[in-house]
Amino acid sequence: MSEKIFPATFAWIYGAPTIAGTEWRADITGIQLMNEIYQEKECLELASGIWHKKSFHKLINLTYSLLDVTFHLIFPLAIIVLLILLPCQAYLLGSSILPVTQCSKSLFYSGSFFFAIIRIILISFEFVQMVRHMVNGVHYAIYILISGILHLWEESSKILSSPTFSKKYRNLQILEGVLNRAVRGKILPLVLVACPGIQILSAVAFIKFQHVMPGTHLVFLGLAAIDGLIMNILFCTAAGVIFRTSGAYLRDMKGVVKDKVGMRLLKSFAPLKVRFGSNFMDELTPLVIQQFCSIQTMNMLLLL
Repeated sequence: MSEKIFPATFAWIYGAPTIAGTEWRADITGIQLMNEIYQEKECLELASGIWHKKSFHKLINLTYSLLDVTFHLIFPLAIIVLLILLPCQAYLLGSSILPVTQCSKSLFYSGSFFFAIIRIILISFEFVQMVRHMVNGVHYAIYILISGILHLWEESSKILSSPTFSKKYRNLQILEGVLNRAVRGKILPLVLVACPGIQILSAVAFIKFQHVMPGTHLVFLGLAAIDGLIMNILFCTAAGVIFRTSGAYLRDMKGVVKDKVGMRLLKSFAPLKVRFGSNFMDELTPLVIQQFCSIQTMNMLLLL
């Protein structure tokens, strides 16, 4: 079973960025969202609440740094070490090309100059493929999805903390629309499937088969499980906070707004929702996802 669960996890990690990066035309909505997030503009309002704390900004920067190092450096280097030691990994090109006699030998003991060259070419090819997959995954999952949700959270904190009614809430709805057009169709549903799947498979493989798996497998699986957990908690919690605080703000403003125009405008506003398909994420979503991941992990540990 240990020989099957690692390739399954590996295929899951390969498949999600491949699907995310498959575009038949330019992703205009993603470009529009990134322009909105990263453009430099003068802002008179200051973010409030947790966004006002330097420790929170340091935590966000640390999280981004961890994900960047893992996806852009550790995973590509891990694939090199893995294929040097074990060249015939399932779902990779070497398992179809190399003879069985080479599968149990490291690159340094391949026994033939010809096979050594072939294996170096295969390692280079798989390294390039891993880098391409990781760049795709990081771009869509981190710099569009997570950054977009965090940006909406930060912008909403500038308005929702005000004790008075603000017509600038409409700007938040516009930003919400841009975010949802970019992520609700493919990116967010894919991440909601991929991250829990990676977290569950990696955790099960790491816990159940740590005594029989090589060290390179364990490092790869451990980092994959941690990254899946961090990403699940980060974007689900941010989306839930946005929905909760915007709903509380609109309810509180019902006792503040008295004029007819303001009341009509307030009734036209709805809580901010990060949508996937026809559904949206509320404040309980991160708990539901982590409960699902924990239960499925325990079930697989008991069954295997």
